[in-house]
Amino acid sequence: MSVSDQSPSFNSSQSITYDNNMETSNTRLYIKEMLKSKIFLGRYLERRLIDESIGYRDVVLVSAAEVELKRQLLEVRQMLLSAYPSNHWIGIAESETLGYPSGVCLLTEIDNEPLGPFWFQIRNIKFRVSEIIVTLICLRHITDSYLEIEPILTGGHEKPLSKILNTPTAISESNLNETFSEVIINVKNAFTLTNVKELLAFIFALIVATFTGGTAFINFLGNFILAFIRETSILIKNSTPMFLGFLDFLSKIVGGFYILVAMFFKPNNPKPLKSRRSIAYYNSQPQNCDYRDTF
Repeated sequence: MSVSDQSPSFNSSQSITYDNNMETSNTRLYIKEMLKSKIFLGRYLERRLIDESIGYRDVVLVSAAEVELKRQLLEVRQMLLSAYPSNHWIGIAESETLGYPSGVCLLTEIDNEPLGPFWFQIRNIKFRVSEIIVTLICLRHITDSYLEIEPILTGGHEKPLSKILNTPTAISESNLNETFSEVIINVKNAFTLTNVKELLAFIFALIVATFTGGTAFINFLGNFILAFIRETSILIKNSTPMFLGFLDFLSKIVGGFYILVAMFFKPNNPKPLKSRRSIAYYNSQPQNCDYRDTF
């Protein structure tokens, strides 16, 4: 077979691939131009596990007041289903398939935001290998005063405004029921088989690390105490003579100082003189006398 015979089929397959790529590119551009930068009212409901390959995605329920946006999202979903194969997961779904009241839900990625109603803005549409999601920006949290006139955000049914304002008890009960249902959903999503396995593995690793670290710490503490006692005994033994000599030196200094002070303040009284007696000396020989004079 010649090259000229193969060229028509090759050119036809190449043109079909080129047409499909052009159609897909045009679809992407059209979807981005339709949805990008749109601001809408919605409620961040939960974080749900889609499957093991995709992981967790955040569920945002579009408000019932956003009629035009809901229509556009459903139109975009139909276009994506027809343009992409069935193995592509699309982050736009009807709320009934997720167990919520009638509406449209966006399964997207939201970072560090609490559950509740928000003003959202569509940032972009991401076309990944196995999924297509609509990324959002949380502009502002919605206050409770607005929720009273937007019952779809609290999970209730639409009611006249006068009836809603006249029944605060019903509103509070609805809010409590919604909060309780959200807690139950979050608990169910948290206690999955994978999470339980990871929790048990973490607890086991924590116990092993605590036991190993405690054993090593006790061993180190025992060695430290023994070494400290030995070095302290050596220090006391070697420093005892020096310490005793120092005490003897201090005692001599203090004793000498006290003796010096005592000498300064000692009274200087003279000793009493002893009584002297005069002793008469007599000559044993008689003096020469003129006896003539005597007679």
